[in-house]
Amino acid sequence: MPIYVDWRKGEAYYVTDLTDVSGTTPVQLVKCKPYYRKFVPVKIMIYNPDTSDHVVTLGSYNVTSSAWGSDKLVIKVLAGQMVILTEDEIPRDHVMTSDPDTAVMAWAAKLSASAGTAVKVKVEFRIV
Repeated sequence: MPIYVDWRKGEAYYVTDLTDVSGTTPVQLVKCKPYYRKFVPVKIMIYNPDTSDHVVTLGSYNVTSSAWGSDKLVIKVLAGQMVILTEDEIPRDHVMTSDPDTAVMAWAAKLSASAGTAVKVKVEFRIV
């Protein structure tokens, strides 16, 4: 699990792998474990190598029931564009597993339509 700790700030972070997102089916980015901790995005990198524009939705995903929870961030990415958002540009939101006996939650990404070439997504989360 790619977790690192910034000892100067006393904060833990999780960085996802570079993940392909190519359709409306949610792709899990990170299970929100450890439980009872908020996963807050602090950096989002999206690259759209496709020839069509896409809308990428990041949101909460219930791993237990394989159901989309709610939209958290909706980002339009033009054909061939790379978007990098930093903490100051991202609305403060989080996903958290508050009761692992009923539902394990995750951050996930999906597109509004299918892509000919997968959109690449990488996100860094602060764990608080």
